[in-house]
Amino acid sequence: MKRHYPEINLPHDSRAKLAVSGLLALLVFTIGLGLFVPKYGDLYIFGYIMAICYAIHGPLRKNRPWSELGIKRGFVKDFKKVWYYFAIDAILFQLLPPMLGVAYLFGYYPQLLQHITGRLATDFGGVLALNTTLLSILALTAVLTLMEEVVFRVVIQQRLSWFIGTPAAIAVVTLLFGLVHAVGTTGILPIIGLDVAGVMLDGIFFGIIFTKTKNLALTWVTHYTADVVGIIALVTVLAIL
Repeated sequence: MKRHYPEINLPHDSRAKLAVSGLLALLVFTIGLGLFVPKYGDLYIFGYIMAICYAIHGPLRKNRPWSELGIKRGFVKDFKKVWYYFAIDAILFQLLPPMLGVAYLFGYYPQLLQHITGRLATDFGGVLALNTTLLSILALTAVLTLMEEVVFRVVIQQRLSWFIGTPAAIAVVTLLFGLVHAVGTTGILPIIGLDVAGVMLDGIFFGIIFTKTKNLALTWVTHYTADVVGIIALVTVLAIL
């Protein structure tokens, strides 16, 4: 007996399950390869591209509604539903990061700051190697956060939730979201673990916001704001130290 999905009428449930399984396997493989074989650190981008292509294929070729990708009206209305999640994650947790507090208690605070700085340098790669400007960093952050929200929330989380339920889907996506931010980084395991835990905490909030609103723009703005506030806070702390 086939399950019923109230949010969307799937023409081929088995095909949808096969597609999300394939994309999930591709992301797990490329992220895992990047973690253990540094020279393949950027390979996960291929998984991103495949997920984005799959996402836009429905509306462009199958006449599926763009709302399936979280592209919809009602930003202000949806924001009112989740403004407290936005405030906690995009503002409070970036100004007072819980994982930095844990690191301080265990004597890892300076190392974690250094690790996060190194990870950001990896994320921004070529831009930092050029004549870096604040505008270029903000622009690249906007692109990266949008890609991540499409891949992790719109494609993987939403489609996984059809088959394994929303809490489990958020858990799986949050784990992948955290691990991908460890690709290309080095350091001792406790430091990497704390950094990944902080990213995963953000991912939980992004997942909840998307679940409650199905609004890509809102989830993206939350993610982008969190990154920008976090970068500004990090730069300020480093300048003081």
